[in-house]
Amino acid sequence: MFAQLKKKHFYGPGGILELLPIAIPMFLSSMFDMLMMLIDRLFLSHVGIVHQAAAMGGGMTSWMCVTLFAGVVGYSSALVAQYYGAGQRQNCVSVVWQAFRLSLISYPLVLLSGYVVLHYGKVFDAHSTLERGLETRYFWYMAFGSIISLLRFALGSFFSGIGRTRVILIANSIALFVNIIANWLLIFGHWGLPRLELDGAAIGTLLSGVSNVLVLAVAFFLSTHLPEYRNPKLRAFNKDHLWKLIRYGVPQGVENLLAMIAFVVMIANFHRYGDDMAAATTIAFNWDGLSFHPLIGIQVAVTTLVGQAMGKEKPELAVRVTRSGFKVAITYAACMVVTYMTFPRLLVGFFTPESSGLDYTQVREYAIPMLRLVGFYLITDAVQMISSAALRGAGDTFWSMVIIFCRDWGTATVILICVHLLGFGPLQTWTALVVMAVLFSAPIFLRYKMGHWKKLRIIKQDH
Repeated sequence: MFAQLKKKHFYGPGGILELLPIAIPMFLSSMFDMLMMLIDRLFLSHVGIVHQAAAMGGGMTSWMCVTLFAGVVGYSSALVAQYYGAGQRQNCVSVVWQAFRLSLISYPLVLLSGYVVLHYGKVFDAHSTLERGLETRYFWYMAFGSIISLLRFALGSFFSGIGRTRVILIANSIALFVNIIANWLLIFGHWGLPRLELDGAAIGTLLSGVSNVLVLAVAFFLSTHLPEYRNPKLRAFNKDHLWKLIRYGVPQGVENLLAMIAFVVMIANFHRYGDDMAAATTIAFNWDGLSFHPLIGIQVAVTTLVGQAMGKEKPELAVRVTRSGFKVAITYAACMVVTYMTFPRLLVGFFTPESSGLDYTQVREYAIPMLRLVGFYLITDAVQMISSAALRGAGDTFWSMVIIFCRDWGTATVILICVHLLGFGPLQTWTALVVMAVLFSAPIFLRYKMGHWKKLRIIKQDH
């Protein structure tokens, strides 16, 4: 019986053992991304309560301006996977070069949208004067450094698409090391450097991003000189590949943008409860992010293998890959649920140091029950993310966008009603957020189960 279970779940094409070599490096890479943010905020917790919240508010608002373009550029990973599965290796390189062009074109548009959001969106107006000033500074650091993120998505898509995710893991490992050292030096002013506090956190984050892109660029350059990829013409403009990126990537980018706007709206409304609640929200989302980012790694692995299977025109193999993704993601999420339910006081304590001379008593009173509540939606989040991965890998990005839009803006609307109309307290509003997150995980799973995505053929005209 044990041998039959192993064969059913682990072995063969699309089994867990095929998924894990791609998923584990992406799992760790995504965790390293989150660790960089956690370390920034851990260091900033020794600077001031408002500094933690400002890093989150400014960073998220800046990412809101990038996420549309990052979604379009990032869809190159699914296209590379489909071409790789179809055996069209040189098209993989051509897609990456088109993504590179899109990154350069997008950068000035990111800066323009940043100016519009900051001056006309008034996203920080409800915050305290100190927090607003810190958020604005952090925002512009991240906005001007957004080209780093765009290039990282373009270059990383090649390695995730062909399944060589260890290259991404190496790049992220180096970036994490650079981030820790640079932030420690610049935030606190060690080794004779000036104490830059929040500015130091921003500069350190950008330096780590540069190191990541450099590693990926070198690896991509070396890979494209292999015989199966060596062709100078692949760097040329290719309107077909560019159009596919735009056609299938724009829905993903719009989905990301609308989700991020909704998230910023929700964060801004939690900040209305005061600096203590703003810090508690930051802490809760810090740990939520630690569980969420590794799920992104599993999601990328599922998208890659589903894309490769669809490139081979084997939708039944894509179904088995997705089922393996469900098993891995739900198992991981269940472990995180147990952790958050059992050790919330310890986890919150990392960001509320008693030795810093700051009073975190009220922050802890908010953050501990908030973190326990996070555990209620982690498993449904895992189901939603793997369902979405299968749809994206096959090219069903439009309906994924519609469903995620309804989920995020439905939740944001409920938060607005709780804060402005019902006059709920902060923990009541947080409970409403958790309930909505659980309920809205069902539609994307139902879309996956309907199976329309199995009939899609993105690259059929390239055969």
